Amino acid sequence: MATIKDIFAVIKGREEPDRYVILGNHRDAWTYGAVDPNSGTAALLNVARRLGIMLQSGWTPRRTIILCSWDAEEFGMIGSTEWVEENLGDLQSKAVAYLNVDCAVQGMGLFAGSTPQLDKLLIDVTRQVKDPDVEGKTVHDTWSTMNGGINIERLARTDSDFAPFLHHAGIPCVDLYYGKEFPGYHTALDSYIWMENHGDPLFLRHLAITEIWGLLALRLANDLVLPFDYHTYASQLQEHTNVLADRMNNSQSVSVIHGFINDLSSAATEVQKEAKVCSGYTYFIVFSLCIAPL
Repeated sequence: MATIKDIFAVIKGREEPDRYVILGNHRDAWTYGAVDPNSGTAALLNVARRLGIMLQSGWTPRRTIILCSWDAEEFGMIGSTEWVEENLGDLQSKAVAYLNVDCAVQGMGLFAGSTPQLDKLLIDVTRQVKDPDVEGKTVHDTWSTMNGGINIERLARTDSDFAPFLHHAGIPCVDLYYGKEFPGYHTALDSYIWMENHGDPLFLRHLAITEIWGLLALRLANDLVLPFDYHTYASQLQEHTNVLADRMNNSQSVSVIHGFINDLSSAATEVQKEAKVCSGYTYFIVFSLCIAPL
């Protein structure tokens, strides 16, 4: 028997303190855990350090930022799931988004998953971060050429701490990592020696994940209008509905769904018009000035 200990750091929002932007990583490992989860833990601590520097300069976010270090992820997401279940009502009404990093770096190339309304924000942020492997390029540049174009995964899987936030609470989520596969996953090969020699010798991929993660949090915490794009969400729903329509021979019930999706798309257009009057792209400069070696 063991006691599960989740650890939280809370930066209270100045104008919308009851709206939460949540960042999380687990800290328990099967073996040495240099990739899983310590690469993500290092990035979370670096995000925390930079936010601390900004706080010391007098900055405070518009909305509350919560940094989470989860325990017992390897035993079925126990730490995060128990916390979500215990706070389900508050999270469903107050959480803006959950941003997850587990195995931050396990090789080359950015891979990301998200719920559809966060796709555009994720793509925009990668345009602001230097690529860790190609001089003179941004993360977006190399991501868009990898595998024939940008591919954002839909988070149907349940293998990391975003699972309770998305599947239990219905909260928008992002999951980020470098490197598609890691042959030493959950073995004694998951060591600092492997990371230093193979995974990320200069630790620049760690730096890129830190900046993407932090900038996502700052946009979600500071933008006057939340940077959600529900046109993308409507398009995704339309794709699924088209498949359903084929299976049901375009029945009347599917036509009703089409109508609801059109209503969502129209509402998204109205929100987008209002959002255009709002500005707020100064966070990258402040956040990037806080860079220091990991």
